[in-house]
Parts: sequence; structure tokens; C-alpha cells
Amino acid sequence: MRRLFCLLLMGLLTAQDLPKRESQPPRAITPFQLYYEDIDNITHLNLRGNVLVQFRVNVDGEVVKPEIIDSFNNLLNETIIDKVLAIEFEPALQNGRPVEVQYMLPIMFKW
Repeated sequence: MRRLFCLLLMGLLTAQDLPKRESQPPRAITPFQLYYEDIDNITHLNLRGNVLVQFRVNVDGEVVKPEIIDSFNNLLNETIIDKVLAIEFEPALQNGRPVEVQYMLPIMFKW
């Protein structure tokens, strides 16, 4: 019983001495910007709806494997993918080290 208690106490003391490192989600360095001039093949001005884009941010802060999850207008998809690939991120940190994470970006159109 004494040995078990000593092992538990040593485990608690060891766990308390772990270094504290920061963790954070990815941060955009260059923002997502989409202008009306960027959109080809759109003949009407009334664009209202949401687009949901899913992608991964790798350890270098680059966007990888973007895909449209939900879209109100399929003519916008190619332009949105191009703009998402242009976003630069500060990579996510876990215990002070950069890690690859999955990210979902909702985009609202109110033209």
C-alpha cells in the first residue's frame, strides 16, 4: 500500500512539473478578400447566400486541400477556391509546436 501511495505521489509531482507551452488556433496573415471584379460569369448583381469552405492549414501556414462544402451558386466555387488558396496563415500551435489543423471558413455574400 505504501509503495502504491509513493508511486501516486511521484506521478502527481511529475505531472505538475510539465513545462507550460502555449497553444493557439491558426491566425490569418493575409485576409480573405473577394471583389466583384474577381467573379467571372456572373450576370446579375443580386448575390445573397452563404458558402462554406473546408481546408487544412499545414505546419507552414499554407492552405491545403480546399473544398466547397456548401454553396448557393456553383459559378462562384472556382473563384472562391483560388482566393482561399491565397490566404496565408500563422500555423496553429499545440504545446508550442506548429501542427496541421482542419479549418472551416463560412463566407456570406450580401450584394
